[in-house]
Amino acid sequence: MTTLQERRRRTTEREISDAALRLFEQHGVDGTTVDDIAREAGVSARTVFRYAATKERAALVPHRDLEDRAEERLDSLDPAWPLLPQLEAMWRDLLAAFDDGRSDAGAQVLRLRRLMCAEPSLQLAAIGLDEERAAVLADRLAGLLDGDALTARVLVETAAAVLRTALDRWAQDHEAGRPTDLVATYDEACRRLRAVVA
Repeated sequence: MTTLQERRRRTTEREISDAALRLFEQHGVDGTTVDDIAREAGVSARTVFRYAATKERAALVPHRDLEDRAEERLDSLDPAWPLLPQLEAMWRDLLAAFDDGRSDAGAQVLRLRRLMCAEPSLQLAAIGLDEERAAVLADRLAGLLDGDALTARVLVETAAAVLRTALDRWAQDHEAGRPTDLVATYDEACRRLRAVVA
């Protein structure tokens, strides 16, 4: 159960992230300072830095309820069965929660992916964050694979590449005025992976 202190922390984190994203959309990353984000969020610059190492990272704060869901799914991975389909099922479940951009988390991700196309520094920050998360996840999977770190990393990178491809395609389609279904796009990307490696 989430404590009151943790709920407050998550609220502050979300307010900072929303402020950063809003300002980036209005003024661009280069036209926005940490002080601007702090002012918009109603906190100090020091508080912003407590939650994010850079102004770009401030906009990349994940929705913690989905992070909690991912943790639950990761805890239930069964090493007796192929892990890639299990990872794909986990991502499919989380993408479904985005409700094609209609949920809070989905709207945030869609805005971020669209903005990343025009803001290289935001894209680089996202790549760096993805790399950190991939390393943590690979370490975790290696524990399920009797310490096989190479296979764990290949699994994580493969699943992540398909996920990023689907998210980018989804955002590009929205930007072009032809909204597509995110889960269907992800499923198609998974099918293409199978075709490539078959």
